[in-house]
Amino acid sequence: MTDLLFVGLTVVVAVRPGLAVYRLIRMPAAARRNYPAALWAKIRWRWLTRNLGLAYVDTHQRGAMIRRPGSTSVRIPAGSPERARLRYPHARIRADAFGISATVKTIPKVGRGQLEDSAEHIANAWRCHRAQVAQIRPGRVMVRGLRTDPLTLPLPMDQAPPGVYDRSASESANGVGQLRLYLGLDEWGNHRWLTLNGCTGITVGGLPGFGKTEFVKSLLMQLAMLPAKFVFIDGKGGGDYHEWKQRAWIYAEDELPAAAAALEQTHLEMRHRLATVVDQTGHRNAWRVGPVPGFEILVTIIDECHTFFDLDATKGSPADDKLVRTCRTLAGQLVRKGRSVLAVTILITQKQTSDAIPTFIRDNCRHGLSFAVKTRDAAVAALGDGIRDYPSYCPSGLQDPVYIGVATAALRTAHDPFVRLRVPELTEQAVADRATQTAGNAALQRETRVPSLV
Repeated sequence: MTDLLFVGLTVVVAVRPGLAVYRLIRMPAAARRNYPAALWAKIRWRWLTRNLGLAYVDTHQRGAMIRRPGSTSVRIPAGSPERARLRYPHARIRADAFGISATVKTIPKVGRGQLEDSAEHIANAWRCHRAQVAQIRPGRVMVRGLRTDPLTLPLPMDQAPPGVYDRSASESANGVGQLRLYLGLDEWGNHRWLTLNGCTGITVGGLPGFGKTEFVKSLLMQLAMLPAKFVFIDGKGGGDYHEWKQRAWIYAEDELPAAAAALEQTHLEMRHRLATVVDQTGHRNAWRVGPVPGFEILVTIIDECHTFFDLDATKGSPADDKLVRTCRTLAGQLVRKGRSVLAVTILITQKQTSDAIPTFIRDNCRHGLSFAVKTRDAAVAALGDGIRDYPSYCPSGLQDPVYIGVATAALRTAHDPFVRLRVPELTEQAVADRATQTAGNAALQRETRVPSLV
C-alpha cells in the first residue's frame, strides 16, 4: 500500500509540471503575457482571502474525531478550538487574453456579494485595471481581473455577425418568429441581442457624446429594411436624424406643438390598430404574424425627451404646460397599450430621473440601457434599484473617454441581471445610404393619415 502511494505521488509530481508547461505552450500569445501574474495570484490567493475577510475559522465541522494520549478516539464537541480550521473559497485561476480569470467555489457567508464588495481590492492585488464579478452558476462565481479591458477595443460595423446590417432584421430571427435586434459585443466576447416581440418601450440614457445616438442609429439600420413606420421627435433639434427625414412617417424637431401633434397622430394610429388588429392580422396579438406590409412595426423615437416631459420648464406658460402634459399622457399610453399592435417607443435622455421621463412611462419600459453617467443615483434611475447590488456593472464607471460607445444594459448574463457591452461604430455614409435606400418605403405611409376614432 505504501509503495502504491509513493508511486502515485511520484506520478503526480512528475506529470503536473509537464501539464502546466504544455498548457503554457498552447496558450495564445496574449494569454502567455498574463501567465506570470496569474501564477502569482494563484500562489497568493489564500493570503488575499484572509486579508479581505473572505476566509474564516470554521468551528462547526461535523464528525471530527481525535485520538488523545492515553485514550481511545473521541468526538470533539462543536465549537471546540480543537475542531477549528480555516475555511476559504477555493479558486481555479487561469490567464486569459485580457488578464486573470478565477472560477471561485462559494462557501457559507462568502458568495457573489462578498466578492463584489472586494472587487476593487482584488483588482489592486492582481495589478489589474478593474475586477469583474459574475455568477456563472449556483455555487460558482467568476472573478475576472482585466489588465486589458476588451470593452476599450473598437467594434466596427463589419465585425457584427453576418446579416445584421446587410439584410432584413426578420431574416436574422431565431426561427421561432422572434424579431431580434443586434446590440453589440459584451466583455465576455459574446454578441448580444434584444428580442423585440412584446416590447413597448426602451429607455436609453447617458452623458452627452457617449454613444446614445450611435446606438439608436444602429437599431434604425436594422429596422429600416422591415415594414416599419418611423416617428422621429428630435428634442435636440440638431439634425442627428436629418438623413432619416425622407424615411420617416412623421418627423418633428424640438418645437412643443409639433411634438404634441406627432404624438397625437401616433396615438391615433395605435387606437386604430387596437380596434382593427383582429380583422387585419387574424390575431389579437399582431406579433404572431410580425410586421407585415399594411401592419408595420410602429417605432417612435423621442430624443432628449425631457424637452417634452419637464413640467418645471413650462412654469408661467399655461399653453406650454398643457402641451407638455399632452406629450406625457400620449407617450405613456403608447408604452402601456402598444404591446399587441407592434408599437415600440424609444426614449432617449441624459439623466433618466422622474422629471426627464415620468415614472409611469419609465417603469413600463421593458428594456433599459445606460451609457456613462456621473452618479450612482443616475444609474439607478436608468437601470433600476438592482444596480446598487452590482457595482462592477454600474455605468458611473464608464466616464473615461475610452468607454465612449460602451453601455450597461438590463439584460441577463448567466445569473446576473446586467451586462456591459460595446455598440457598433457606424459610418455616416452607411447610415445615410440605408436611409436613402429605404426612403421609398415611407412615401405611401406619409400620404395615409389615420382618421380620428372619437
